[in-house]
Amino acid sequence: MNDVKTNSLVSLFQLEPQEIKHAQVLSGVSPYVLRRVFGFWMLFVIAIAGVVTVAPGLSMFFVSMTFIVLLLFTFLIFYQSRIAEGWPAILYYHGRLGVVKDPISRQFLFVSPSIVKGASPTVLKPNKKAVAIELDTRELSENDKFLLQQAIWPSDDTLIALSYFKKRENICASIQTVLNKKRAGSKTASVSPQAAS
Repeated sequence: MNDVKTNSLVSLFQLEPQEIKHAQVLSGVSPYVLRRVFGFWMLFVIAIAGVVTVAPGLSMFFVSMTFIVLLLFTFLIFYQSRIAEGWPAILYYHGRLGVVKDPISRQFLFVSPSIVKGASPTVLKPNKKAVAIELDTRELSENDKFLLQQAIWPSDDTLIALSYFKKRENICASIQTVLNKKRAGSKTASVSPQAAS
C-alpha cells in the first residue's frame, strides 16, 4: 500500500484499487457508468450470438470464430473497465488533490492543497472539455516542477484533467469545497492549542 503523505508539495504515486475505492473521486468515469456500458455490451453479445447460431448456411468455422472474438472482446472489456473502481481523473486522498497521470497503472500526480489557488473550466484542442487546477508555484522545488512536467498535459502552473460526463462547473465547485474543508480543518488545528491554554 502506498502512502501519499509526504513533505513535497508535488508528488507522484501509484494507487492500489482499494485505495481508489476509499478516495473521494471528484471527476472521472464512475463504476456505475462502466457497469451500464458492460451491461449493454453483454446484451449486444447475446444478440449477435443468437443471430449467428440460428442463421442458415454459416460454416462451423465462422460460428466458432465469431464466438471466440466476442468472448475475447468481452474479456478485454471486463479486464480493463475496472467496474469496481472506475477511471478517476481527479480525486482527493489523504489530504491531497490528485490528477491522473497514467490511468492504466493508476498513477496520480498529487499536490498539496496549500498551493492550489482554484479550479476553472477549460478546453483542450480541438474540443475536449477539461478542468484546470491553478497552482501557486512560488514555493515549488525543482523536483516539484519536474513532476508537473510529467503530467498528461504538462504545464508549469496548472494540472489539467478531462471532465468526462460531469459538468466542469460542478467539478470546480467540488474541488473548492474540498479545499475549503481542508483549510477550515487546518485553521481549527492551529487554534486548538491556544484555546487549550
